[in-house]
Amino acid sequence: MFENGLQYVRSDFHLHTNKDKEFTYTGEQNSFVNDYVSALKEANISVGVITNHNKFDIDEYKAIRKAAKKQDIFILPGVELTIKEGANGIHTLIAFNPDEWLEGGNNHIQTFLTAAFATVRNPENRNTKSVYDLKNVFEKLDAYGRDYFIIFAHVDQNSGLFSECKGGLLESLAGFASFRKRVLGLQKSRTRDNLAKFERCCGYLPALVEGSDPKTITDIGKGDKCTYLKVGEYSYSAIKFALQDYRDRVSENIPDNKHGFIESISFQGGKFDGQTIMFSRELNTLIGIRGSGKSSVLEVVRYVLDLPAQMDKEYKESLVKNVFGSGGKATLSVIDKHGKRYFVSRIFGERINVLDENGNDLNINPISLFDGVQYFGQKDLSSSADHENGLLEKLISGRIGKPSNLDSCVNELVRTVEQLLDVSKIPQQMTEVTTLQTELEHKLSIFEEKGVAEKLKKQSGYATDTTKLDAVKNRIDAILRDIRNAFSKNAVASNALDGYCSDFNKDILDDVFVVLSLIDAQLTQIGSCIAEIEKQYSCMKDIISHLKERTNSLADEFAEIKREIKDETLDVDSFVRMTAELQKTKEKLKQLSEEASSKSKIEASFTKAIRERNDALLTTYNDYKAETDRINQNQTELRIEITFKGDREGFKSQLKNDFKGTGISDAKYQAISDAFTDYAAIIEDWIICDGNKLKSIVTSGEYVKLEDKLRSQYEELLSRQVENKVDIYYHSKLLRQHSIGQRASALILFILTQDDNDIIFIDQPEDDLDNKVIYDEVITAITQKKPYMQFIFATHNANIPVLGDSERVLVVEFQGTKIDVAQGNIDLDSTHKQIVDIMEGGKEAFNKRQLIYTSWS
Repeated sequence: MFENGLQYVRSDFHLHTNKDKEFTYTGEQNSFVNDYVSALKEANISVGVITNHNKFDIDEYKAIRKAAKKQDIFILPGVELTIKEGANGIHTLIAFNPDEWLEGGNNHIQTFLTAAFATVRNPENRNTKSVYDLKNVFEKLDAYGRDYFIIFAHVDQNSGLFSECKGGLLESLAGFASFRKRVLGLQKSRTRDNLAKFERCCGYLPALVEGSDPKTITDIGKGDKCTYLKVGEYSYSAIKFALQDYRDRVSENIPDNKHGFIESISFQGGKFDGQTIMFSRELNTLIGIRGSGKSSVLEVVRYVLDLPAQMDKEYKESLVKNVFGSGGKATLSVIDKHGKRYFVSRIFGERINVLDENGNDLNINPISLFDGVQYFGQKDLSSSADHENGLLEKLISGRIGKPSNLDSCVNELVRTVEQLLDVSKIPQQMTEVTTLQTELEHKLSIFEEKGVAEKLKKQSGYATDTTKLDAVKNRIDAILRDIRNAFSKNAVASNALDGYCSDFNKDILDDVFVVLSLIDAQLTQIGSCIAEIEKQYSCMKDIISHLKERTNSLADEFAEIKREIKDETLDVDSFVRMTAELQKTKEKLKQLSEEASSKSKIEASFTKAIRERNDALLTTYNDYKAETDRINQNQTELRIEITFKGDREGFKSQLKNDFKGTGISDAKYQAISDAFTDYAAIIEDWIICDGNKLKSIVTSGEYVKLEDKLRSQYEELLSRQVENKVDIYYHSKLLRQHSIGQRASALILFILTQDDNDIIFIDQPEDDLDNKVIYDEVITAITQKKPYMQFIFATHNANIPVLGDSERVLVVEFQGTKIDVAQGNIDLDSTHKQIVDIMEGGKEAFNKRQLIYTSWS
């Protein structure tokens, strides 16, 4: 019980038993106690107050309390006292601290009741009034110096407070000194007007509680409403405090869990070996002296969840390594918002494992189990507030991912730049090939003039034919290769449905499978066509081989013709070679011409890729804009503005770094960052527009150097983005213009007011915040939000566990080679002592400060 800190337990403040005159029990008297406790258990009642009419039977109370304790049920002693105000008397439920009223075998409750009915006959009748009015009740009970509290019974009904207090009676009762201190509840209140009257007369509203007021065993727990108390132990003091803090501790039902949380962390090996630390799903505070190991717990949780360390990364990693030791392992038990349990474990230096309840390895990121996790190590609050873009990322908890098609757009830009750089070389290549063609034609013209060309016409014709057919064969080979590559990736369509079945649209999927089967049949035909083309390609090679064999068979004839040519100034063998070479140059010019004509298509592809990249970035920007608009609408402390590609200073700084050595001045870098939205725009000007815009800004010498930089870095530059500009305003003033403490305060207050995180853990927030901010604002935000998110704080500031009403208080102590964690909660006396000793410097120091503060006031 209470291993996860404070829990909601059903409580019944108005119970009658067999000793009450109006209670009927028909079973065996020896079975009453067991039957009674079983009925409490069946009704899920964990806290009960025995309040018989004007009577308290100590033996029955002890018997019920003992039997109930075995069933994890806590019973307080009490009485339903009829005080004498009003026509019928006011039924008043009084709950007594058993450790004080029944201590040492005494029964001070009965002593009080004996005095209250000293001159009254039949006091056990529910309508019998005591001799005490409410003022007397307070005075007599207070005189015992023992603790008690009062709840007015069935306040809207007969003998209830509102039914009996007419006129100014309620106002006069509320004037008693002990009234507000002792009256902690109204039972079975159903009328708003009466509550408004009580608040007007008494200046406050107590807890509204329920009690079944049973007259039989079967009545126990019956009623149209229930009361649940949030307590950390079964004790009088915990129940009393829950009533005093009823806004946070009393509920008509057990609140649903609507967020994911860490239930526990277990250790094997290392400094925490063998320990399991249990967490509440609400506020957890780790306390201890400096160096006790508080940060170690947080850092291990961070490491297991694979959250990045923001500051002091090396120190934090070494801390984790030291805590784990060799082979150390930590396992988180986590519950998602749907109530499903998972186990996240990590051995130091190894991968993270996420298992479901059945032990299946899910192979997922543990953070995906939560809607959001915010981690701030020491000093992270102030450092996060220094970087608006990074801060925005933290605020939205990674809900916006990278555009899915951004990488493909960048790859297309790189590819087209490569093509355009190749195309840019074509004019020079065409010039070179044209020059070669002219030289060949000139040399061959000499053979024409001397009539040798005619004699060698047959041999040169054979050579030209062979060259041409080789070019045709190469073309077919290229076509076949492209088709083969495309087909190998898309040979089957029907496997798109492999392993998929539909529970609701089987007929539709059957129709789709028919279509895919028909497509597969067409693809099979394409495969057959490729095989046929390969066969024809083989035939083409055979034809060329046949031509070459025919050419070789004419070798003697060609040799005879060469011998007949008597001109020693001519290299007869070179004529045939130059004729074949001339044919190759013509083919090359044709190819270059075709490639040159494709430049406009490549440029269009580049422009399209830039447009698609900008659209992808704009989509992401719009997602961020929607998030910032939502954030701005949900609170007034912070206002976030975001501008598309607005970080011009960052862009300028990057330009200076990337183009270092070009001699470009700061003013010109400013002009470039103003003229171009990003690197893609610069590269577009350079590769497509011949750098016209750049040339208008820099000198020709600077442009040459700049062009060299672009040519050598374009792939890297195209992958860069100009960041969106994020401006965060705190109380209408830019966050960066506030002090570090104010920035940290703004950040934590903002995060605490958001509903988009399941878990927030912070190491020593007081390092970045002052006590006034913690007391005035942070504690308020924590108490409001902790039902909806889990907080895990390591702190030296007592305000957080005490005023935050910490559901779990974990006292960390370093002992030699081991770190021990004592696990408690804010309701435990042992925890109270630890808080005073560790965080207040001991009871003596605490009392002295209290004395001083009281004298100051």
